[in-house]
Amino acid sequence: MHDTQPVQQAIANTAFESDLAQVAASLSRAFARVIEHVSPDSRAVTSLAERLGVHRKLAWQLSKIAYTTDPFEAARHMPTPRALESLLADLHTRVPAGMASAASEAVARFEAVLTTHADTRVEREMLLDSFAPARDPETDARWRQQAFVGNSYTWGAHCRLLLALCILTPSDDRDLYFHAVQVRGLIGFRQTRRAVRWLVNQAVVADDASRITRDLERTPLDPEAADANQGVPLLPEFCSDPPPPLIRSTAPDGMVHDEFVEAEPGRKGERSLVTAEIVRNLAPTHATPNDRVAHFGTAVRTPAEVLHFDLFVHAGLFGDVRRELRVFSDVANPMAFADHDAIDIAAEIERLGTGLTYAHTPDLPAYDQLAESVFTRLNRDPGEYELYRVRVPYPPMPTTVMVRHELLDPEDL
Repeated sequence: MHDTQPVQQAIANTAFESDLAQVAASLSRAFARVIEHVSPDSRAVTSLAERLGVHRKLAWQLSKIAYTTDPFEAARHMPTPRALESLLADLHTRVPAGMASAASEAVARFEAVLTTHADTRVEREMLLDSFAPARDPETDARWRQQAFVGNSYTWGAHCRLLLALCILTPSDDRDLYFHAVQVRGLIGFRQTRRAVRWLVNQAVVADDASRITRDLERTPLDPEAADANQGVPLLPEFCSDPPPPLIRSTAPDGMVHDEFVEAEPGRKGERSLVTAEIVRNLAPTHATPNDRVAHFGTAVRTPAEVLHFDLFVHAGLFGDVRRELRVFSDVANPMAFADHDAIDIAAEIERLGTGLTYAHTPDLPAYDQLAESVFTRLNRDPGEYELYRVRVPYPPMPTTVMVRHELLDPEDL
């Protein structure tokens, strides 16, 4: 099994969390007393704004600070320093002096805590957003978008959509085994400088101990297209026209690499690539001594605006299991499976029922046609497959986005 014990135990309550909790409590008490003094008969934002003589947004922020029990929620709703300065100066004309002073002191303590733990306003925001108990998907995406822009420049390439589609289907020639159909795509790929070498696909199979499984049978979904493209398993009808030239190679560690041939930088060299192959008898559908957890995922090695990852699983293939999303950092290990390598992002698995009814997506208008084409080539009924989807705007890199679940013992299937 994977070693899921962290290398170093996380600090239960960091100094930052403890300090912020104390000042947030002071802020909450101070502003609650102000609100209840100036507007004793109503907590409505409009009423509070009128009685304090402030804009509705500021009144709403004060209400959030006063009545939330989450210190990070309170901190995220703090008004700008300029708005706070004006408000605190005006409070002395609207509430008793002691009440106004308590509010000023609470704000000063809050600012002192953040100054103690962060050198810049950006770092302050990063700490508050990172420690928030309820991660906000839009906030997460905003931070990752900055990384996307920087990575696009640094690496000299990016794409609009990073596509992964995996179909897990029962083996037709080996009991209690399964085949995996792997569809990968780079949609709207562009270079932003010359001499960019770019791996567009990396594929590997490993057990719980990260031991690579060799000698697997890989069959292109379109053999003729693969023969015409040096073994790269293209689906030409879903690629740029003409399909972008590629090179396939196998590294000494067993990793299979598909690589773009260099093209014109910018819009004129934009390409889209979709590949599809079947890995036959990938693994047993049940637990074994060396493998008790199943991981199905896709590596993120290209700066992308969106990652779209679909997993179609034949109903009952693995029994009644609970699937979870894990995003593993590949900085320390290119095949990371341990929880201490996981990155916490605001994303989750979406179960979209069976078949292709909800397979369409605005990220790729022809996507449902692609999925239907793959099932047709496989001679499989998509209605027998459950669809699980993961969508991540500006996926972090280098990572591997995984859907994982425990494997049951054979007698429990």
